[in-house]
Amino acid sequence: METVVAASTRPVMEMLARVRELKHQGSALVCATADGREVTLTRLVGSNVRIGDEVAVADSSPTAGTEIYVRKPSIRGADVYQVKAGYATLPKQDKRGESFVRVQVPNGQFGIGAIHIPCPIIRDYFFSVNRNAAWAKQPTFYYLLRLPKDVTFKELRLAYRLRRLEMQQENASPSDLATLERAYNLLADPNIRVQYDSVLRDATTPVAFPYSGFGSLVVRGEKSLDGCAFFANRILAFLPEHRRRTVPMPLRKLDYFEDYAILRDRNRKIEILVDHQLLPIRWDPTWSRWRNLISATVQISADFVHTGHYRKRSGEWKLIECETALPSRTELTIPDGLEEEILKARAAHTRFGQYWKQIDRLRAHVEQIPTERDELRRLCWNQGLPGDFDVAQITWRPDYDAYYHEQLSKRARTMYLFRDEYIFDLAKAVVVEVPQAGHATYVFSKPPDVKGWVWQYAKTTRQDVRLNRSNIGESLGFLGRIVHGKTKSEWLRELCLRVGELNDTSPKDS
Repeated sequence: METVVAASTRPVMEMLARVRELKHQGSALVCATADGREVTLTRLVGSNVRIGDEVAVADSSPTAGTEIYVRKPSIRGADVYQVKAGYATLPKQDKRGESFVRVQVPNGQFGIGAIHIPCPIIRDYFFSVNRNAAWAKQPTFYYLLRLPKDVTFKELRLAYRLRRLEMQQENASPSDLATLERAYNLLADPNIRVQYDSVLRDATTPVAFPYSGFGSLVVRGEKSLDGCAFFANRILAFLPEHRRRTVPMPLRKLDYFEDYAILRDRNRKIEILVDHQLLPIRWDPTWSRWRNLISATVQISADFVHTGHYRKRSGEWKLIECETALPSRTELTIPDGLEEEILKARAAHTRFGQYWKQIDRLRAHVEQIPTERDELRRLCWNQGLPGDFDVAQITWRPDYDAYYHEQLSKRARTMYLFRDEYIFDLAKAVVVEVPQAGHATYVFSKPPDVKGWVWQYAKTTRQDVRLNRSNIGESLGFLGRIVHGKTKSEWLRELCLRVGELNDTSPKDS
């Protein structure tokens, strides 16, 4: 599942040059080598170089992510390796039963394909308040933040802000403030916090590399005998890949828990954790039952770090890369009228939630029988549902963007519900939509008998149509699929083109 990206087979020894002289140049260090070259190193890497060491640099203008190898001929296990790291696997055990993590080295030029890091090394770097002290003598993150171990996520953010102000007033050093921020970010991630609490109880507990690697990594150690791996005995520095982004966050896409909520957007490949301090509205897990009724959207600005995980697709394990918002660098902008919109959604849930058994019966009905919208309304009335119940809610998924439904509904003469799909009868076409994120819009040519066409479509599947199995796609007049994509304007433009309509409407938030 977790493969290692192959690096170049070119051995590092051919590129090493002995350091003859060291010269400080501002915040950098210039190494004059025995072969007449001058190599500029960053302050961190340069501080580990001495005269007589051997240096190899993959780029003439090194940066924090440039691959650099410093060999210490006279000291075993003291080589220094800097590289732009890739994915870090989950903890495994070696033949001796010791846990380790393997960090990929994508596109390495020194023949090294992976970095082997024992889990205690990861623990001591990421979970230590004082990286120069032994683990047994470490104060906890909770002590640093002046908090009990059962602190809620809302209290955690507030405590971090207050503690940061205290430390700033005490003229704390940048490194101490960075440690405080690291403590908060790791505790604010539910999965990482579980690992941290476990390692506090048992120091031998295997810990994963936070955020799965991806960043500039500097380690100390030595190469394997074949030169294909680097065995680290200490992490000297790690800087994750990150960028500042501002994204809209529809509240209907959040998964609500007692103490926090999480947005996992598969299309934009982002994950954002929200607490009650960040979004000052009291929620609870029951919100997840009616979140699809919430139309409000808030703006999130955050520093997103690069992360990833493996997922099995079509029988193969593939690396899915995404981004996670750092809690300490996350800000939220709330629109006017938010509370009113939520109260309106809650009222709708309160009114219709009592009819969940009837709605389940209607859901089972449309799973088997394509049913036109007006007929569904009559069925709703017969089941005792209020007259203003929206039949589209029968199969609506919370992560579905209402924009697509609105654009199709205003063009449709009528709509059928079948399985988990909406079938729209337009003037010049038939459009099939799944009210769930991640699905494309299917467009068909207009048949002479729409009702007959619906029953023919009910006997097949979207995959059969797309692959034209038994010529069913051609028989149904399949014109193509329109991926929702990143911008709604592109989807709308292609829809209008497919259904033979002028595009005189552009989405507000394309």
